[in-house]
Amino acid sequence: MKRKNILKFVSLLGIGSFVMLAAASCTTSVNPTPNPTPELKPDPMPNPPSGGMNGGDTNPGNGGGMDNSAQQLAAARTALTSLLASKNANVEMYSDYAKIKNDLTAAYTTAKSTSDNTSATLEQVKSATSTLQTAIDAAASEKKTFDASNPELIKFYNNLKTELQSKTTNLESLNDPQYSGIKDNLNSLYNSASEIVNKTLIPATGNDLMRTDVEKVNTELMGAVSSLAARKTSAENLFSAFDKNVLVKTNLTAGNDSQVANDQPGNYSFVAFSVNAVTASDNLPNWNFAQRRVWDSATAPLATTTTENGAQPEPALTDVSWIYNLTGTGAKYSFTFNYFGPRTGYLYFPYKLVNSSQSDKVGLQYKLNEGSVQAITFAPTTPASAVSEPTHTPTEMASSNEMSVANNDMAVVKEANPTPTVNDIKVAKVSLSNLNFGENTIEFSVPSGDGIVAPMIGNMYLTSNPANTDKIYNSIFGNSIADNNTITVDLLKGYSLSTSYSIYIRRFTGLQEAHTTDPVYLVGWIGGNGARKNDPSIQNVNSFPVVNNQDRVFTIYVNAPTAGEYNISGSYISTTSARSLNFLRSNGTSNNSVTISVTAKTDWTTLGTFDTASNTTTTTSRPTNSKKTLNLQKGLNKIVISGVANGNTPYIGNLTFTLNTTTQENAEHSTSEAPASSQPKQ
Repeated sequence: MKRKNILKFVSLLGIGSFVMLAAASCTTSVNPTPNPTPELKPDPMPNPPSGGMNGGDTNPGNGGGMDNSAQQLAAARTALTSLLASKNANVEMYSDYAKIKNDLTAAYTTAKSTSDNTSATLEQVKSATSTLQTAIDAAASEKKTFDASNPELIKFYNNLKTELQSKTTNLESLNDPQYSGIKDNLNSLYNSASEIVNKTLIPATGNDLMRTDVEKVNTELMGAVSSLAARKTSAENLFSAFDKNVLVKTNLTAGNDSQVANDQPGNYSFVAFSVNAVTASDNLPNWNFAQRRVWDSATAPLATTTTENGAQPEPALTDVSWIYNLTGTGAKYSFTFNYFGPRTGYLYFPYKLVNSSQSDKVGLQYKLNEGSVQAITFAPTTPASAVSEPTHTPTEMASSNEMSVANNDMAVVKEANPTPTVNDIKVAKVSLSNLNFGENTIEFSVPSGDGIVAPMIGNMYLTSNPANTDKIYNSIFGNSIADNNTITVDLLKGYSLSTSYSIYIRRFTGLQEAHTTDPVYLVGWIGGNGARKNDPSIQNVNSFPVVNNQDRVFTIYVNAPTAGEYNISGSYISTTSARSLNFLRSNGTSNNSVTISVTAKTDWTTLGTFDTASNTTTTTSRPTNSKKTLNLQKGLNKIVISGVANGNTPYIGNLTFTLNTTTQENAEHSTSEAPASSQPKQ
């Protein structure tokens, strides 16, 4: 190659000399300023692969072989520097692939150390560049292969990344104490999502992500977020009110004693009694579940109806239900409920004895989820009935005996409930600790022991705030309270007691002069000594208990918001002959009562009204016989309704107790002109 360059140069030199000689011989000399002899340059040729023995830069003035090596090194460094400049963009592409990112970062670091080394040779610089480019290509290839093999994993992972952006906003919306359960659950799910995202799709160390694990967290987190509004509503309801769980017969397991698993008597309307429910005081009824039934005539109950498409029965008009016993090995009642409140909740339910002989044998226990069995304790009843004359109001109890909702994840002191009796409905309160977030199951049973029996228990009420006790009492006993201290008692839906199977609740339609929407529900056969007859089609008839005259009574409960004198009003049907009712509040120490007398315009076909605040209703009262009001204490008051002088009574309903702010000092007597109704005769 060198020899060819020399020959070419000599050839060019010869041609140039020949041209110059020809020009000189053909022109006259004018002594021009001589031009500098131009520097003859060979045609540009490619640089040799390297200097030294392999040749050098043949361009005159380039400094020789050493200058050519420097240029090559500079060019190589420029290429490496340019490649290093891609670091931030390239590495950022693999933020969700920790292992790839780490490997690529290490490659950039190694290349950078070579770039920073001023003593690095051309070969070292070129090698660093090549190695870095290989690492860049390998990272892209590994990511592409992983993505193609794991589309579902990537989808769930990206969902978690996106949802984590809402973490702060969602959690800050749950700072109120009633949402503490929701917040704890959601925060835990966010933490699980963060752990996954922090590991990245290809973790730097440890086990690879499992699609099933990521999918599970994704499903749970997305479900929690999508359900957030509904769960907050549920928590608000638990905090400001309660959840009602009506007893369901199919949730009752009879155990090994089939003798108590029969259906309730077919002739019963009211199914709880303030006297022994069976003839022998030491026996149990042969049914373990009973629900109030509404009658359509004097002799037959309403038939079960179905929805328009016939797919399912219409909801019952009343859901007042009782579990009569939990006798036999394996007997239990259990129900499942969803709970989104704080870890501690409060369960309420009505209870009483079936027979008076059970008072020293009563026992009840429960198990929450997979926890240990807990006893529900009963303390001796004080002389003044704990239900009829509460020693504290529900609100006072909440403030003095219970911790605030904000702190109710702490240990809760168990309270003893009053010992059950036959002639009174009491309300149990059970503190439930360590409730699951979401689904919970509670199971009731009888403790082991000779002759131990459970009390009758009713519908279950759950709240996260014990300050809601009043609202729960109102629901149990069918009370609704207006702003003017007026309490209306729904005889259809409130828990109550009777002393005779003959007392029943019946639906009436088409009554004359009724100023209420059809139908109306009235209670009859209070007082007197007649026996209610049954249609021959009714099966499983039980004509017990039987109590007549003054002792055939009907007991209701009025939850008064304030103590004072209350007027009584209501609806009735009756005969054209006067009939009377006596309302008595019994608190275990003293009695006060009001008696009303009514006369219907027509026999059993006209709905009339009475009101002790009106001059049109005849009233008398005890003990003073000088007023038309009933004295009620703040809280639950047990009201016993009976006939007068062993006589029959009208059918009654829509009972209302209104606080009299201007108590009358003189009794007023007059006959009600309000009408009456149907053919229920007693």
